[in-house]
Parts: sequence; structure tokens; C-alpha cells
Amino acid sequence: MDDDLALTNTLLRVARHFELLRREALVARDLEVWEYDVLAALRAAGAPHELSPSALVNETQVASGTTTNRIDRLSRRGYVTREPDPDDRRGVLVRLTTAGRRKVDAATADVANSESAAWARLSDRKRGQLAVSLEELQAQFDQ
Repeated sequence: MDDDLALTNTLLRVARHFELLRREALVARDLEVWEYDVLAALRAAGAPHELSPSALVNETQVASGTTTNRIDRLSRRGYVTREPDPDDRRGVLVRLTTAGRRKVDAATADVANSESAAWARLSDRKRGQLAVSLEELQAQFDQ
């Protein structure tokens, strides 16, 4: 049991280091982590890079009221727009703007470079083993 606690503590500390690396890369791009999360979810949605607010709630795992506030703030920054949902007259879709796409693409490149530099401390073989182990653990939680 002590070994399990130690392993969990190590995992949490490593995760915190990666959170800090990500935050540092995003601050340099004038983005908060939550802004990046929303913009990255829209970018990952594929063209035309739009999602319903409820889909954003699912993607970002935050409450609907929080999501509404975040959409409002990103809209004021010019990174997203609200568009009528052609399939639901009462609904809206949150769409990534060109400025939002440029911002998230540049930030993603910075985050990837920062995280890759950290992962480079492990050999390819060890990274591969860790990836398999973490995927197996994640699959257990997803069930």
C-alpha cells in the first residue's frame, strides 16, 4: 500500500510539473489554461471548428455556467463567435475565429515544444512503456 501511495504521489508531482510547463508556455502567448482548453477543443472539432455549448461542457469538463462565462470572455477577445445552429432554431454554435485559430495553433506549438523537451529526458523505450501503462490505467477509469 505504501508503494501505491508513493507511486500516486510521484504521478501527481509529475503532472503538476507538466501543468506548470503548459501554463508557462501559454502565459507567453497571453492565454490562460482554460482559454487554451476551450480553443483547443474547438480546433480539434475540425472545420468549421464549432461546437455547441453543451459539447464544450463535455469536452472541457466544467459546468455549463462556467462554460457560458468562458465563451463570453473568449468572444470579447475575438477568438470565438456565437452562430445560430442551422439544425436547432433555439441553439447556438460556438465557432473559432481566424484569430482564435491562429492563437491556439501558435500556443499548441509552444506547448508541444515545452512538453517534448521535458519528455526527452526519458528514452524512447521508457516513454513507450509509460504510455502503454498510463493508457491501460486510463482505460480502467473510463470503464
